[in-house]
Amino acid sequence: MSHPLANDPLLTVVSKNFPPQVSGSAILLNNLLSNYKGRINAIVGYHRYAKADGGFRPPCPTQYLSFPRTLPRVYENLKRRMPMVVCRILRNSIRRAFTTLGTNVVLTAFPYDDLVVASFLAARDLRLPFYVHMHDLWKENVPSGSIAARFAERWEPLILKEATRVLCMTEAMQEYYAKDGIETHLLPHCVSDQDYLTAPTTIRPPLMSKPTVLFVGSVSPHMNLDALKVLATASELLPPEYELLYCTAPDITALHRLGISSRRLRTMYVSRAEVQRLQSEAHVLIAPLSHKNCSINEVRTVFSTKLLEYLVAGRPIIVFAPEGSFHVASARKNGWGYVVTEDSPGALASAIVKVVTDEQLAAALVHSAYREAKARKATCHAGQLREWVFQDARQSACLAGRRMVKKVEVAS
Repeated sequence: MSHPLANDPLLTVVSKNFPPQVSGSAILLNNLLSNYKGRINAIVGYHRYAKADGGFRPPCPTQYLSFPRTLPRVYENLKRRMPMVVCRILRNSIRRAFTTLGTNVVLTAFPYDDLVVASFLAARDLRLPFYVHMHDLWKENVPSGSIAARFAERWEPLILKEATRVLCMTEAMQEYYAKDGIETHLLPHCVSDQDYLTAPTTIRPPLMSKPTVLFVGSVSPHMNLDALKVLATASELLPPEYELLYCTAPDITALHRLGISSRRLRTMYVSRAEVQRLQSEAHVLIAPLSHKNCSINEVRTVFSTKLLEYLVAGRPIIVFAPEGSFHVASARKNGWGYVVTEDSPGALASAIVKVVTDEQLAAALVHSAYREAKARKATCHAGQLREWVFQDARQSACLAGRRMVKKVEVAS
């Protein structure tokens, strides 16, 4: 059963990836939880391929699940072949941790389906309020007919139906789930208070010696691989002094194997602090989403994590994405990015030159980006999360009390 309600209920967050490992979900959770004013704890798995950054520290006390960390290769192989076996193992470990910690409310971050299912089952065992924080769509992003697809088909509808709260990152994601009658709440990508408070309110001068186009983030076949190929081709059409820089894990050889190639292209993988410096010095920042050969529903509903740092960099942003995507709708409505919807290297190259050379346009984009960052300031959204936690923890405690009264009545 659930633990008695303290004056300040304990929120326990479950995620496969968490600081100091760097990933989109880890950054999102860090920005939100660093500004959460209540009691909080994390139960963390291990992402075998994510890199750690010593300067990227956990925002709260953290416990680590032993199986994923001590036997990562065995764990990943078993998860691919028999995900439910992994979930049963994790369920027991997570349930013990909830009990030991005195957890009152559980929040689990998707896209890590094994931990979502395991923590859902553990929370249900203990009758704890359960939030699923959907950083991405689920069944839409797994290969049709695969073990992962069958796992998603079994568990996603049940979890989205029974979760105390389904938390979405964008209004577009809410609309997508509403078609299936799923009630959701908006908990968007947040800019940390520290990043917002140190952000420039006006445009910063570029500091790189040559006009530099910068992309920061992962290379994903589902999300942006095709768009990054177009960007590389577009760079060949730019004036000769322009350079293209990708801050991403794959090196230049790996990018060539993926079909991303340009004489202008340089790559590097550096710390988050160094990435933030580069973002403040580049001439233009690119946020690409693919028009084709991608997970189109994910492209339409996502708000990319990289944009949180772009918004406070003090340099102009270009949104290269298909019509109908949330990126395009948000950038147009709020003016924080120059929008390119034509899937063409020529159109993208023209937009890059325009933003780099039109100082008035670039300044307006940066000003609007600062306003967007203010709307996403973490304190506000962490405060909303805390209100939900108090409300649901109280209700859970009341229900537990009623169940206890009934047991006493039956016994007597």
